[in-house]
Amino acid sequence: MANSTYTGRGETVVVIDSGWSPTWETASRVVYQHDYANNDADAHNPNTDTHGALVTSSILSQAPDLGIIALKVMPDGATTASGSAIEQALQWVVAHASDYNIVGVNLSLAGGSATSETTTILSDELASLAAKRVLVSAAAGNAGQNGTATDVSYFAADHNTICVSASGGDGTMPGWAQRVPGITDLCADGTDIRLTDLAGRTLMGNGSSFAAPAVTAAVALAQQEAIALRGSALTQDEFLSLAHQTGTPIAGTGYTDLNTQALLTKIGQLYGTTATPTLPGTPATTTAAILVNAKGAAAAGVNAHFTLLVDGHAVGGATVGTAAKNYAFTATVSADSAHKVQVQYDNDGFAGGQDRNLFVDSVSVNGHRYAATDAAVTYDKGALDGRDVVKGQSGMWWNGTLVVAADKSLFGAHPAAQAQVAELQASDLLGHAVSANAASHGTAEVTTAWMPETFPAFEDAAHGLHAWYDAHDMAHGVAA
Repeated sequence: MANSTYTGRGETVVVIDSGWSPTWETASRVVYQHDYANNDADAHNPNTDTHGALVTSSILSQAPDLGIIALKVMPDGATTASGSAIEQALQWVVAHASDYNIVGVNLSLAGGSATSETTTILSDELASLAAKRVLVSAAAGNAGQNGTATDVSYFAADHNTICVSASGGDGTMPGWAQRVPGITDLCADGTDIRLTDLAGRTLMGNGSSFAAPAVTAAVALAQQEAIALRGSALTQDEFLSLAHQTGTPIAGTGYTDLNTQALLTKIGQLYGTTATPTLPGTPATTTAAILVNAKGAAAAGVNAHFTLLVDGHAVGGATVGTAAKNYAFTATVSADSAHKVQVQYDNDGFAGGQDRNLFVDSVSVNGHRYAATDAAVTYDKGALDGRDVVKGQSGMWWNGTLVVAADKSLFGAHPAAQAQVAELQASDLLGHAVSANAASHGTAEVTTAWMPETFPAFEDAAHGLHAWYDAHDMAHGVAA
């Protein structure tokens, strides 16, 4: 998480899903993989935008230094997984949790209908993981029937999983979000989640499949902090208690929205300071305060959007207005090293005779201002691949990335840098425009919509619903 000193370094989470894709992750991020559908050691899926890759990308966007274990439970081209394949994957996690320092498991797989706590063929493995303080986040499902249904997926209804229902991220719950009082443990934003692949292409995801990764990432960061400060990981009950204390109540529902930053702050208050943990071989880090001064020209009522990256890792983003404003972010970076601060314009378009464009006046890093035309700034048009690079310019007429080669002198623990960070934190401006609009939470047109014709694994066009389960296995796996 960009605004935390904890990033998941030294920890691993397991994604049990349809596999990974080099479009979204590099092989170096995958510390172990296995395909339980085809019984081989290759969990790569030839589908560029396979569901498992998108889920993994969502986790890494919030905990960028995690190791990933990809356990594939669906054959290539298939849209269902057998209960036995999922059980085998969980059995491997139970056996190897300590070998890989596994702290969490993500199950964005939905199937079945449970209105109360439910036992399945997975329950013994889930109980074993809970005893090891490996927390499992399970998606509740997306068949909420305009809020009238009160059921969740079988996996999410197990006592030893964290049942995650999708919220709107704004104090509401979408009608398609499945939820049950007393079963839903936590909510997280699962609406219009922007995901950017390694080539800079942006997709938008909806559903509890993208709410569960937010909780998985929060689990990893919370466990890293708890282990560093008190010497032991949190139990599931401890994690949920702290998440409820620090979360945001969803008005009139009794449910609570995850607030990861508040959760980490609370852990720091309970167990010690929130200093960066010292791990073998871990370089010293510092916090960078970044201001992007930008405005946009709208097309079809949609204004320009940018994602801010540091050294290729997403920090945050903003939908800009037509008036120039500062958008503020922080990132944890290695100290006394040069870094690339990248402003990635990602929704270029032309509609109704209007041309959507982004205009960046300057990027300030720890108090040092770089104009868009400075010698240290370049414009990498199209994909962020170093192939079509020109001098820096204010007007970004095409999708592309303005890259600031920030000098290493800006990333020491000098007073000016830390003073600006403190000022941004005190003003609650991080990730927002200085004019106090909610820029980083705005919606924007994206290059590819989350639609079934683009992603055939989804059956319900409106909600991105897909029941990933084997009906025979699940029917026989549920105990009375």
